[in-house]
Amino acid sequence: MKHLQMGMGRLRFRMFFTLTGIFISTILLVSCSAEKKPQIAGLLNIDSILQAHIRYLIRERATIHKKAVLNGVEQLTTVTPKDSADWNEELAIFFELSAINKPSSKGTYMVDESADNKSNLTVKSFVTTEDLPVKYLKVYYYKSISEIRKIEAQYREANALYSSTRFLIMEFENVYGKPLLTSYSITGGQKMFLDDSVEYNIAARVSLKK
Repeated sequence: MKHLQMGMGRLRFRMFFTLTGIFISTILLVSCSAEKKPQIAGLLNIDSILQAHIRYLIRERATIHKKAVLNGVEQLTTVTPKDSADWNEELAIFFELSAINKPSSKGTYMVDESADNKSNLTVKSFVTTEDLPVKYLKVYYYKSISEIRKIEAQYREANALYSSTRFLIMEFENVYGKPLLTSYSITGGQKMFLDDSVEYNIAARVSLKK
């Protein structure tokens, strides 16, 4: 009887480790499969990025040199925004990119991160196939996301009155050891209901007061 109990004990011991091994192998298999799936987009705080640059540009009394082309007609303007309200208005369309952080957008953007084949930068891309205002957003950076060099995005709007698609670019350069907004552009078109289409391009250069 004693030998029988010892045998049963060893059998339960072996079964425990067999089941544990199967359990661990299953976890590892699921983990490896999960690693191959695209990542779900996390938050990219566009507002904070823009506000940090705006604060510095106000302090340096930066000037905007802008060229706008509307249906082939060119217009040049130079302006020095005096406060954050002026800068927020100037960069309003770029603030709209924060739509990727809305609760309704959660889980709809896929994230990919890879080396840029045209530079020494890394590109972090947010892309969706859903019918959302921000179709894609790409952030180019050097070493870490805090050393941003460029933002590219496509922004779409549509309602009963008009539809619009805009391609947005912001470029940053290393100024005094930190990235700073130095240029941006907005290219796109707008179709009004029962009216002609409008095509435009806005290219702006930001300069600091010497």
